[in-house]
Amino acid sequence: MNPQAVIDQSSAPGAEATEQPAALTFQPNVDIRDVGGEVSLIADIPGANAAGIEVTFEDGVLTMHATVPPREQPGRPIRQEYGIGNYRRSFRLGEGFDASQITADYARGVLTVRVPRLAAVRPRKVEVRAG
Repeated sequence: MNPQAVIDQSSAPGAEATEQPAALTFQPNVDIRDVGGEVSLIADIPGANAAGIEVTFEDGVLTMHATVPPREQPGRPIRQEYGIGNYRRSFRLGEGFDASQITADYARGVLTVRVPRLAAVRPRKVEVRAG
């Protein structure tokens, strides 16, 4: 994969939180994989449900956003380290991707977004014929 094909648009990598009026917003950790005819972005988004996740593509920027509701737990907290909040991460996609065919799946706290390459730019093997 061309390293310039997917560029992180977030201010800083990692899951560092920034304070917002209603909730914390985290940048989820994301793996980006070149899978031949597509690029897959795999993001850790614990505590979300599929209905609370939004994936958009506008002006060449793919944005993943998830709203995570607070957990209801009995008892008085003694220590709380698990941050509850929203997740947002954006990436600028280079040319050569088919935005109309982007798909997203969410299972067990992991969001997988698949961005297919346009057929014209997909790698292909050229058959070499003998004689």
